Amino acid sequence: MTTAEIANEILRSRRFSSTMTTVARNSVFDTLSGVEATRSREEVDWNFALFCASAIGADASDAAQDAALRIAQGCLMSNTSQNHHREAAAILLERMGNRPALSLAVDRELVDSDSWLNSPAPLKLDILRRRMELTIGTSSGESITANLFQRQFWNAALRSSWISVSAPTSAGKSYIVKRWFQEKITISDALTCVYLVPTRALIEEVSNDLRRDQGFARVGIHTLPWDSSIGSNAREVHVVTQERLHVLQQKFPLFAPGVVFVDEAQKFGDDSRGVLLQKVLVETVRRNLDTQVMLASPLSDNPELLLDYAPLSATKIAVSSGSATVNQNLLWVNQKRGKTTRWTIDLVVAGEVTQIGEFSLPSRPSPESRRLPLIAATLGRKSTGNVVYVNGAAEAEKAALQIRDAVVGDPDFDGDSDQELLNLRDLVMKTIHPDYALAAVLRRRVAFHYGNMPLIIRAEIERLFRIGKLRYLVCTSTLLEGVNLPCQNLFVRGPQKGNGRPMSSADFWNLAGRAGRWGKEFQGNIVCVDTTVARKWAEVPRVRSRQPLRRASDDVIGEFDKLIDFITAGAPIDRKNRWPVAESVFNLVADNLLRGRHIAEISGLGLSESAAERLETVVTTALSHVDIPPSIVSKHSGISPLSMQRLLDYFREHDAPERLPLTAPEDDDAASVYVQAISRVARFLGGNFGPQGRRMQLAILLINWMRGRPLAQIIASRVAYNIKRPKPESLSAVIRSTMSDVEQIARFEAPKFLGCYVDILRYHFGENAPESFSELPDIGMMLELGVSRVTELSLMTIGLSRTSAVGVSEYISADDLQPDQCLEWLRDAELGALDLPVLVRREIDEVLAAALAS
Repeated sequence: MTTAEIANEILRSRRFSSTMTTVARNSVFDTLSGVEATRSREEVDWNFALFCASAIGADASDAAQDAALRIAQGCLMSNTSQNHHREAAAILLERMGNRPALSLAVDRELVDSDSWLNSPAPLKLDILRRRMELTIGTSSGESITANLFQRQFWNAALRSSWISVSAPTSAGKSYIVKRWFQEKITISDALTCVYLVPTRALIEEVSNDLRRDQGFARVGIHTLPWDSSIGSNAREVHVVTQERLHVLQQKFPLFAPGVVFVDEAQKFGDDSRGVLLQKVLVETVRRNLDTQVMLASPLSDNPELLLDYAPLSATKIAVSSGSATVNQNLLWVNQKRGKTTRWTIDLVVAGEVTQIGEFSLPSRPSPESRRLPLIAATLGRKSTGNVVYVNGAAEAEKAALQIRDAVVGDPDFDGDSDQELLNLRDLVMKTIHPDYALAAVLRRRVAFHYGNMPLIIRAEIERLFRIGKLRYLVCTSTLLEGVNLPCQNLFVRGPQKGNGRPMSSADFWNLAGRAGRWGKEFQGNIVCVDTTVARKWAEVPRVRSRQPLRRASDDVIGEFDKLIDFITAGAPIDRKNRWPVAESVFNLVADNLLRGRHIAEISGLGLSESAAERLETVVTTALSHVDIPPSIVSKHSGISPLSMQRLLDYFREHDAPERLPLTAPEDDDAASVYVQAISRVARFLGGNFGPQGRRMQLAILLINWMRGRPLAQIIASRVAYNIKRPKPESLSAVIRSTMSDVEQIARFEAPKFLGCYVDILRYHFGENAPESFSELPDIGMMLELGVSRVTELSLMTIGLSRTSAVGVSEYISADDLQPDQCLEWLRDAELGALDLPVLVRREIDEVLAAALAS
């Protein structure tokens, strides 16, 4: 029999399945509080379990790897296993390449660090061989202790120019990519690398990690395409989103990185942003056919799909690894019939459901919003790493307040004497609002986390959660965006992704991958609440499975006739039935045609020859009425060139052209100028700027944001306006809506559409542009970063968040300091004399330390 056949027989056997369930059940009782077992704890025949685990451990399938790891780690945690059993379990971990789990066992004194030396000679040799196989030698002379996936990745990177890897969330992708970047930089006299991430929050996380790493001490780490020091270092790493990479490509026609890593590559399926990701990758390859491209996605069954973007000359490989690094217990929690405070727990192992226990809530879970928070507060009370997933910012705040109330009086949750929590509370009250709900819940070691919050606050929340000072963290879908935030227990009820959209199976398992802290815990628990309530779960999770990757452009091409009709009709701006992803595909195709490339040459579109010819004819006909320069069409991805032309025609027919240009944000007339521009943009280009009555509010927000006004001032202004309304909103709602407008309008919609507006207007005016308009700073930069002075930009360039940059810049009189001058100013400043929050001063200290190390 083959290894796979043996593993399959064992996994299907009733005795082994029963053993697996028993091991998992016991581990649940060890980690969740207040659970009463349905039946007495069962003993495990460790000789049998370890024998089976050893036999299946050689099989690379996901199920076999997970089962072998579960037996090994269950044995190490068990009170009934003996020393020789635990030594055998340690050998299993060695053979699986799971050294962090083994180190955890040693740290907890479950096994000795050299226990493997007690094994028979053949096993010793096997362990030595395995260690050698998984040890990676680097050009710098250092060795990397890798797991099986990391070794596979390194081997693939050595022999292939295009690599698409699929592996579990906790497989160690980020670490091995960072080491590969270091390897390439070490052996290169000059090299530019791009580390492409899906969110701005991840930009800061990854770039700060690189800056702290001595392997990148003499490497330029850049996060902003407006950084004046780009190109000053022979070896650079750019940590950017696809939007910022697109700006880099527009600003620097010769920008052609040698290595590109695309993290969370499943984001090719994210509508217009997915099409932009496709566009910047294709452009990268066009500029340098020899670029090494690495794409990483969580467990998918078709990672080879993304290799379609590779040039014909590239060597390609898809790496799919199911190497388990932590175990996860999938649990279903449901209310007992007729007993509102009594709940059951079912354990799901390999798709088989077994009731293992019950627990009681301290009070009735009414209204319905209290169900998830009460269950999390009951089951996770003795754990430090509890994440509660909810479907929106308002729900996150409410759930955190409900958990806070449930733990009041428990001394383990008293945070009033913790200086780090007090520092965070101080920052929250100064930079957002004194009565923001986050300040209240922090007092009980509870926090919430969503995408619109200031970056410096989110980063500190994540840090305090990782080190255990925060016991509960309520999160929204930002947790799906690659944020490195593992936990011990994940609580979920009817998860959605966005407003009213049930979460896909792929997204659920990506989220579930956060349960289990590799090297800190042996396992994690995924607690699914109300799985018997059909309206809450479109598909109740039962078995982790690989999901197919998809591309947003494929969805559009899949409705080919509709796309043809859309372009033929002039790509209209239809408010009710708008198709923005089609606009993005249209722009992608038009950009290539305007630059002399045929549609058939666009990699990744998946068109037949006849379809490509038909689409090219239709687009060429549509573009015959367009005299917008190709450079503007290319620069403004996602906007239809026909919409751009309609705006240009409007400018040409306008009888008062002096009223068209934007002004600097500090201009006295800026509010009226921007509200008119927003209205024109909404009419001709699209953009979600709401009804006419809201646009003045947004215009004021934009100019205050670009002026560099602190977020607290912007919120205070909104609060003051809200009080005067006939039906004022709650304070919490005003704070949330303001932060949402900053992130979604000021930093996303406005840069996209007003940037296009400005470029078309500049083209229209040509050399006759008004002087004030010609000197207007980069509107996209001002809006995305929320600053307009060169000094503030330089402060952000050296690594400060906007919150810190704005706070410090109030004390700097010069408007035009460059990054090195800002560093000099910070070194010379007596920071203790400045009225800055402790966490802002700490961020400044970290930036200075990183600059000194480089």
